[in-house]
Amino acid sequence: MAAFLKLEDSPMFQKQVCSLESMADELKNRCQVLTEGSRKYIVALGEAYNADNSFAESLEAFGCGHDDPLSASIGGPIMSKFISAFRELASYKELLFSQVEHVLVDRLMHFTTVDLQDAKESRQRFDKATNGYSQAREKFVSLKKNTPGDVVAVLEEDLENSKSAFERTRFNLVNSLMNIEAKKKYEFLESISAIMDGHLRYFKLGYELLSQLEPFIHQVLTYAQQAKELANAEKNKLEKRIQEFRTQAEIDSLRASGNIEPSTSSGGIHVIGVNSDKNIEAIMQSFTNGEVQVIKQGYLLKRPSSLRGDWNRRFFVLDSQGTLYYYRNKGTEPMGSLHQYTGSAEHNSGVFSRFRANHNRSSSFNEETLGYHTIDLRISTIKMDAEDTDLRLCFRIISPLKTYTLQAENGADRMDWVNKITAVITSLFNYRIRQQHVENNDYSHSASSNARSPNSLPPLGTDRVSNRAKPVSAVLREISGNDVCAECNAPEPDWASLNLGILLCIECSGVHRNLGVHVSKVRSLTLDVKVWESSIVELFRSLGNAYCNSVWEGSLQKNERVDESNAHGTSITKPCAKDPISHREKYINAKYVEKLLIVRDAVQSGVLPNSANIWQAVKADNLREVYRLIAISDTNIVNTTFDDVFTIELYHHVVDAQDSSLDSDKEERDPSSCPRIKDSNEPENCLQELLCTIAFLKGTTDWQSIY
Repeated sequence: MAAFLKLEDSPMFQKQVCSLESMADELKNRCQVLTEGSRKYIVALGEAYNADNSFAESLEAFGCGHDDPLSASIGGPIMSKFISAFRELASYKELLFSQVEHVLVDRLMHFTTVDLQDAKESRQRFDKATNGYSQAREKFVSLKKNTPGDVVAVLEEDLENSKSAFERTRFNLVNSLMNIEAKKKYEFLESISAIMDGHLRYFKLGYELLSQLEPFIHQVLTYAQQAKELANAEKNKLEKRIQEFRTQAEIDSLRASGNIEPSTSSGGIHVIGVNSDKNIEAIMQSFTNGEVQVIKQGYLLKRPSSLRGDWNRRFFVLDSQGTLYYYRNKGTEPMGSLHQYTGSAEHNSGVFSRFRANHNRSSSFNEETLGYHTIDLRISTIKMDAEDTDLRLCFRIISPLKTYTLQAENGADRMDWVNKITAVITSLFNYRIRQQHVENNDYSHSASSNARSPNSLPPLGTDRVSNRAKPVSAVLREISGNDVCAECNAPEPDWASLNLGILLCIECSGVHRNLGVHVSKVRSLTLDVKVWESSIVELFRSLGNAYCNSVWEGSLQKNERVDESNAHGTSITKPCAKDPISHREKYINAKYVEKLLIVRDAVQSGVLPNSANIWQAVKADNLREVYRLIAISDTNIVNTTFDDVFTIELYHHVVDAQDSSLDSDKEERDPSSCPRIKDSNEPENCLQELLCTIAFLKGTTDWQSIY
């Protein structure tokens, strides 16, 4: 707006004053808005300054405040330069804060509170002077012609004074409005320009600082990108291994339930299946080449020595060294105390070399830092039944030093642990036996040739041709039918049922164990060395799987179907080596407990009953016939006495052939006098007393060692 062209009090003058006042009021409102925004801005700058410092401090505490492997792994030494840069930028922001506060906010406050307020007060004074001038003028012009001269003089003087005050306040108002009009043309531009200049210097200083760091920043970004690619590759490998592991675990679970031999799992960990005696033997022999493989690993519940204590979940590992150990998961040191980082971040190459070295060193994990306890399997044995507990899925590892009671998560896992630990114990034992045979071969050869009488039986495990030691398993497998399992025809069985006289594979031996010792007493051909005396071996030589199966599987061998009025309407088929455990259990239970596959002799008049025939078979030293008669009998014929069997009619039936011998047998070899037979509680459905009975009737006690 142009300056006042005419200063006289006129309507044009009044209009111009009102226009300036209106603009001043609008400017005041806008200044208040700008002032409020400026205050918020400086508050934000102050908060940003504090935030930069806090961020630098937290970054230092995160990566650079401690010389430990964790700081090295996250790039702490590299971050030290960045922390200094952030603090320097914070100081630049503090300078910008000061400029904005003094150049903009303070000047806005002065313009609002001084200049605009002065115009307002000038207007108030002008209005008051205008009112006084109007009243004085009205009084003066209202005088009459006959008014005294002194009164007229007073009112005239008052009018002059009022007019003078009016003019003075009018020009003060004009000056105040013109001052505002003048300042608005430069005051705001000057303040805002100064603020922009402050920002320019702020960003220029920051740019110069960051320009010096630019090569280092690009170097760090390159390293981070490489580390990211490497981490992604490792992550993909881990995901692949996890998928392979889960897939293999599902396959092994299905195979375990179906009793199929699983293959080697992913990740370099070899997991051996249930049918694993020979595989474990081969894997343990590979340890001689320096290769250690994990046979099985997983969690088991371990009962503490105190029966009142809680069961502890421990991670067990069984490896090809024949070592079984578990981790205690306590007493381990924190990872940060394993290594110490030394050095500074002054030189880029040194920082990265030390950073990589410490990062790789801190990333490595050493299992030796975990506390673990080893169980010596060389002097241990394993049992399925866990004493003093009614919990399911338990088994025991018994050594002279301590007994470990363990519990698996499911039945298949328990059987897998038991089978593999048993196989490892067998392998350790066989290795020791082979070593002893090699060391003592010459001595055994000379001693056996000088000390053995011509009529004596060869000792257990001796080859009669070469006079070299042979394992029990090799001797027993030479018997007819003993080259395969009596139940599923799996090759090279390593287990035996003592009271049934048959050889079994490891899977079928587990089913036999579940029948109970009153039905089948299972022993190992390699672990239970004290059992296999020469008399026991001769008993097995007299029977064999082929003959025993001709008794127990008579109907199958004659292609007869079993009516499941006894077997629920389905035919019973002999399992093969790859059939599931459920099929084996059904078959073995029907074979030995229910005796559904036995062909019994037809009852004919004039023929001796089984209880009498067994006396005849023993007298004739016909072991196979004794075995058959005990098996096919539906009643207990083992604990019978002479008087129970030979009535007057039967006595006269055989008196011509065996008059005197029967009396002698009655007096000297009555099985009822045997205390072990007397103690039997459930002899009806099994052959538990077979060996003891035969031994007693034949006048020997060699069989008692198996009990």
